[in-house]
Amino acid sequence: MNIGIFCDSFYPESKAVAVRLYHMATGLSRQQHHVTVHTCTRGEQVPGIRIVRNWLRAPSNESSNLVRLFSEFLLGFENFIRILFSRYDLVIISSPPFIASVMGVWAARLRKLPYVIDVRDEYPKVFFIAGLLSEHSIPGRVLSYLERSSYAHARMIVSVTERICNRIQTEHPNKHVYLLRNGFDEALFKPSDGQYEVFTTVFHGNIGKFQRPDLIIDLARHCKENQIAIRFLVIGWGQNDRELQGSLPDNMEFLGQQAYTVIPSIISKAHVGLSFRTDDEISLNSFPVKVYEYIGVGIPVLVTPISEAGSFIENQQLGFQFTGHRVSELADILRKLAFEKTYYQSLRSNVVQTRARFSRTTLSDEFAKVVGALLNNKV
Repeated sequence: MNIGIFCDSFYPESKAVAVRLYHMATGLSRQQHHVTVHTCTRGEQVPGIRIVRNWLRAPSNESSNLVRLFSEFLLGFENFIRILFSRYDLVIISSPPFIASVMGVWAARLRKLPYVIDVRDEYPKVFFIAGLLSEHSIPGRVLSYLERSSYAHARMIVSVTERICNRIQTEHPNKHVYLLRNGFDEALFKPSDGQYEVFTTVFHGNIGKFQRPDLIIDLARHCKENQIAIRFLVIGWGQNDRELQGSLPDNMEFLGQQAYTVIPSIISKAHVGLSFRTDDEISLNSFPVKVYEYIGVGIPVLVTPISEAGSFIENQQLGFQFTGHRVSELADILRKLAFEKTYYQSLRSNVVQTRARFSRTTLSDEFAKVVGALLNNKV
């Protein structure tokens, strides 16, 4: 079957969406589907996958809201034209970018072409929580209608967390909603034979508006002031990285954006992975890719706030979750992990033994089989 995937970012970029859709595409290809990816990414070809470069660049998180909205509309118009004149048996539309995905859905519906929508973030709810729009305003109600309409006509809705899947299933009880966790790339993310000499925490990934670099800085300062010998590494980029580019405590280092293939060799030598997010509904429902990748390299994880990811980590005994800005509590657990070697090794051993369940290859192959059944009208 011919399947088209429409997204703003793809391999070899290191963004979460690029990695997710790369594995989705390769999983479908392994099931003998003919896969074409339409993307803004300029880069390498992928064996077994046809890649079509979009005319336009991807919307940037670092742009103003107005510029980003205009960029999404332009990308959406391009996707609309490409889908309208395509010859696919099924299209998979990635969201966000939300406006672009909605316009892709319109084209699929005009063509009466079955589509799957892959929902990674809860738009337009993100706009409401960020204070960009009121949920009860006319634009807010229009965007909410467009979201519901996109789901109502989809052949299947895919999402990354149980909470998002459950919400969509409740609102659309007759639709097929599928949980496809992000997982980690087992070819890259492996436990290291050796770790940094100084006990080291690491944060990596997009540093957007829902991340908490300020909490990492405060925690590093607290540890320095209290003579807790712990090093803090931060890898990433984004609109919220300004503080990291200023003066930092000398137990902290900001490495900026790194190639995706380089990141595993850095984080695998660390002792603890950090995933600190803002305390809001979006973060409550989130399960960041970085958490899976910490599991992949076999290190325990600290998560804020209390959330789906944090509850999973605690229930599986892979780390700990905390509410809000609990610098003292975070420092206490880091001190315990750093200086009680038996305790740390026991926790780390459990992470290493659990990691195989979250391989992206396993998860994407399962997804591809479901899509195959969908195309054969067995789902």
